[in-house]
Amino acid sequence: MSGRGFNPRACQEHFAGICFVSSLRSYGSLFSRFYAQWQGNGGVESSLGRTWNGHTALISGSNGAIDTIVGWDPNSSWSAFTGSVGGRHNSMRPIDGRWRDDTGMNADPTAQYYGLKISQTQHNDFRKFLREELLGTQGFGNHLNDIPGMTFQYAFAPGKWMERLSSLEGNNNGQLQIISNCSDAAFHVLASFLYDWRKGNYVTELASFMNTGDEKNKNMSQGRLMQWSSQMGQQG
Repeated sequence: MSGRGFNPRACQEHFAGICFVSSLRSYGSLFSRFYAQWQGNGGVESSLGRTWNGHTALISGSNGAIDTIVGWDPNSSWSAFTGSVGGRHNSMRPIDGRWRDDTGMNADPTAQYYGLKISQTQHNDFRKFLREELLGTQGFGNHLNDIPGMTFQYAFAPGKWMERLSSLEGNNNGQLQIISNCSDAAFHVLASFLYDWRKGNYVTELASFMNTGDEKNKNMSQGRLMQWSSQMGQQG
């Protein structure tokens, strides 16, 4: 099964996709979820943050095992916390972001996946991109990072802030500012590869979800995405 409901552990070929973990729904599960991620080689701070807020990250792998997990995070966890304290996630102003190693999140019992089978060459190219062009950087890959005036930032509600920027067109000193949360960033990166692989039908599937619904869909709400990804997807 490819697309929504993808199971990397059942895929005995090469694959690429996205991993989701839920935000905290019960304090009783906080320690067990945090411990699972931490024991899966996730750092203490990142494991706690992912357990509390939920997270989306890009994955690659083969033969039923994920070999790389890379996600778009706030560059400063403290800035993200203070900017959204009191539950004001949608009001947090954009801050610097950075791609981090999110190893461990697939050990979280809430983990769900969106993905597809790919060739060995495609897997090698995708994994290399995640590890060498994204990991540790504040951009979206060399093909975009080298464009003069382009900047990338993190916000929990990217749709809201991008709409505000579009209303200020001409007043941004000639810069092209891209604002993404973890889900938005992961899907944009994966979509660029899907088009290269001539699998644009998967991009269309996601676009239909984003354009159907309310502001939560447009802002790539973690909960909505996990509900969508758990549904029956495409065959392939």
